[in-house]
Amino acid sequence: MNPAYILDVSRLCIEFDTEAGRVRAVDGVGFQLGKGRTLGIAGESGCGKTITALSIMRLLPRPVSRIVQGRVLFQGRDLPALSKQEMQQIRAGKSP
Repeated sequence: MNPAYILDVSRLCIEFDTEAGRVRAVDGVGFQLGKGRTLGIAGESGCGKTITALSIMRLLPRPVSRIVQGRVLFQGRDLPALSKQEMQQIRAGKSP
């Protein structure tokens, strides 16, 4: 993790279990956001923008969705590994 980046997303892959089987909604997304910078994500409808954002914030429905690969670091902390309480603090802007 480069300390210049507040958010570092690498090779993010997200899957959903559906009636038709397992579907990969996001495949290999990666970006870095520097402290004090703004990032815009653009793309066609259905390309995974919302799913990517919701997965970073751990707001996707469980157990039908999951991050199957990749890394999401916020201020050097591995978001998928945090407890529910720690994520709630980050969402509330109270991260250390």
